[in-house]
Amino acid sequence: MSTSQGEQQQQQEHAQEEPLAQPPQASSEGDAAASHPAGKKKFQRRRLTTTGGLKGLPIAAPADELLSGAVRRSKKIRQDMEIKNARNRARKWTAERMDTLAKEISKPLRHILDRYNYQIPILHPFEATVADLTVRARASRGERTLQSVLDEVNELRKGALGVGKARAMEAKRLEKRAEILEVMDRGYEDMEFLFKRDGHIVQDLIEIQRQLRSIPVVQLHVPTIVLVGAPNVGKSSIVRTLSTGTPEVNNYPFTTRGMTMGHMFHPVTNQRYQMMDTPGVLSRPDEERNCMEALTLASMQHLPTAVIFVMDLSGYSGEQSTVEKQVEVRNELRKRFPRRPWLDVISKLDLPREGLEFAASSLPEGYLDVSVHDGRGLDELRTHVYDMLQVIESVLFPPPLIDSDGEGEEEGAEPE
Repeated sequence: MSTSQGEQQQQQEHAQEEPLAQPPQASSEGDAAASHPAGKKKFQRRRLTTTGGLKGLPIAAPADELLSGAVRRSKKIRQDMEIKNARNRARKWTAERMDTLAKEISKPLRHILDRYNYQIPILHPFEATVADLTVRARASRGERTLQSVLDEVNELRKGALGVGKARAMEAKRLEKRAEILEVMDRGYEDMEFLFKRDGHIVQDLIEIQRQLRSIPVVQLHVPTIVLVGAPNVGKSSIVRTLSTGTPEVNNYPFTTRGMTMGHMFHPVTNQRYQMMDTPGVLSRPDEERNCMEALTLASMQHLPTAVIFVMDLSGYSGEQSTVEKQVEVRNELRKRFPRRPWLDVISKLDLPREGLEFAASSLPEGYLDVSVHDGRGLDELRTHVYDMLQVIESVLFPPPLIDSDGEGEEEGAEPE
């Protein structure tokens, strides 16, 4: 069956009425007036409108490198030989070395904390969701969350400053040069003990950084179709079949189930498009859904995408993917995203089917039957895919405005 022209026109109108990528929502953390990292200026912070913000998070040096670098730089400080009094000269020397030792540890950690506190709340909504899923998955495994790690890194930073300040103050009270220099040595020993006891938290931060920075960057400027459906209904097979070349597999830290990302090129314009399958969604309340299902919903809610909902009537998709339950999921998602360009596809046409009459009566006119195995329906599917992608493209790249003289004017440009 083919989608009617009227339905196709309606999809275009709906796509233009509703932003394909949801506008940033105000949040108490990210969109309220917040302090600039420098701490001097307050302004309204808005979420990023592009992805890739997680790649900009700073990288922490391992604890042993952080400590050894601080020790090395502090020991470059020499005595001020212009001070004739040996006691005063030792006091100044100890104070400067302890101050440098503490600050060379504190400053890099402070920079990391500031960047996280600044960057995380303004992430693009899709990346913010994925980052949250990553952190929640750590917590479910009994590992520290990002916030708890950042809090402990801050305690380590304050502990280093405390060591430096305490030993410098102690040196000021002593009268003998030898005793003052012993305090300096004990300051280095104290810092080594602090890192031996608490330095592991830096490694925890590095592991979280590795996970967050490994999250794939989805290109928002490339029109994208997501294939959605219950588990094991053939989404990834369709992506691989329609893609030009070998699809990529985007892996996320909170699941072993990757998302297959394929690419297509329009046969006439050579415009590049993206197609990706998503983890299966089951018919159940949101609070019972797992991280993989949340990833699918985030891709539908926050990315500029059209949707192909894939169903499998072969009976081989498992007990949780009966025809009735697949229809429930389909209707729930369609109700949640009523204006998305949408196409229903029944896969595995080459296999015997169960509940075809029920499925056919439950789906609107225009659904497609396809078989990756023998190729039936794939040409028609490609045609529909290109039509849907052009709807997305018209929203991402609207035509220039035409002024009263018939001259083109870029959208958003200031009139002369």
